[in-house]
Amino acid sequence: MAFSEKRGKGRDGRMRYRGRYKLPNGRWGSVSRDDQGKPFYTARSAEQYASGLETDVRRKAFINPRDGRMTVAEWTQHWLASIDVGPLSEKEYRLRIKNQILPEWGTVALGDLSPTGIAAWEKRLRLTLSKNYVDGITSVFRTMLDDAVAERLLVTNPVAARKSGRRGRYVPKVKDEKITATPRQVLLIARNGLSMRGLNEYAIVLASAYTGLRIGELAGVHRDQVELKDTGQGARLHSVQQSQYVNGAFTEIDNKYASGRGLILPPFLADLLGELMESRPDSEWVFTAPKGGRLLRGGDWYRETWHPMVSGRAPRGVVRGAKARAGIRPVLGVEGLTPHGLRHSQKVWLDEGRHPRVAVEARMGHVLPGVEGTYSHVTLKMELAIADYLQGLWKESLRPVVDRREFAPYPAFIPARRKRSPRNLPEVVAAV
Repeated sequence: MAFSEKRGKGRDGRMRYRGRYKLPNGRWGSVSRDDQGKPFYTARSAEQYASGLETDVRRKAFINPRDGRMTVAEWTQHWLASIDVGPLSEKEYRLRIKNQILPEWGTVALGDLSPTGIAAWEKRLRLTLSKNYVDGITSVFRTMLDDAVAERLLVTNPVAARKSGRRGRYVPKVKDEKITATPRQVLLIARNGLSMRGLNEYAIVLASAYTGLRIGELAGVHRDQVELKDTGQGARLHSVQQSQYVNGAFTEIDNKYASGRGLILPPFLADLLGELMESRPDSEWVFTAPKGGRLLRGGDWYRETWHPMVSGRAPRGVVRGAKARAGIRPVLGVEGLTPHGLRHSQKVWLDEGRHPRVAVEARMGHVLPGVEGTYSHVTLKMELAIADYLQGLWKESLRPVVDRREFAPYPAFIPARRKRSPRNLPEVVAAV
């Protein structure tokens, strides 16, 4: 039976007590603070709290208060060692935890987490970060605490509890629409890539749009995984891995969602890939870096290559010894398009062509859910029809178009400003 005992006086001079209770293993446990972390100042309050814990033991709902004193940082170490996800997912989890969760909650005990405190933190994040990123952060935090509940370190998940009912202002659900491009706009982007970086950039834009493969998946395609000779079943590209930056080194891992697949290529793309491989006969990969090595895609590529291919670039003469460069016309109507938008574009094209859903989803690397996915199957006839349809879109995109939007002016060239020391700044600027 639970009881209380004196602990001595605290710094404030008040007597403190602790409760003693039987643990599930038959030993005696002790508790000196309540759920709010306040000490017990009376023998009765300590005994009542300990009695409640013994009741939880009998009901098999016992959570040891000492387990709740584990900090979020300590639990994170245990949790990360237990998860079994892909390398890219684990990398993203670690970044979200390191950059957002631990700075705010690392020193806080699991038992001290509250739904309102987490809700206020999430609200602050949404003021400066994108919705998708904040959703990803809270998703990781929620999963961490779900596992803490399963380990009986917490009674309930404070993140999940906040989601149990709608609270606050009503915000209608709006689908996050991706920017997509028409075949003609994809061709213009590819031509910009050709003039900026050569045949490889031209080919990878068209390959992403007309196969639906991600840039990382295209970067991982080896020469022997492409069958360009059509023997009646179409030229094929086999995507079985992707090239990604993992643990400080570029390596090859499985396709996202283990979606390895073979794709029939439209004839124009098969010819283009053959020309590309002939230009790099010594390369192991189909898509390469400018000198034939492994293709790497990082922040510099998005900023220095992809963005000008879509948004244009002003012509520039010789500046401080730097070579002159030609201007790049922007492709209007696709402002903000990302490389992943090329993949979305193919899905839109195939939907417009009314191709069987099972064949479209298979080409995208998706699994068709439900009864339809169980009883529908992809046939060679479906795949050839898709390749023929994409070939028709390509031919249509090559037709000359008299449209003022295709003759958009070059962006204005803004020269880099020289850095001045504070003493040389104009008075108005210095005052600000």
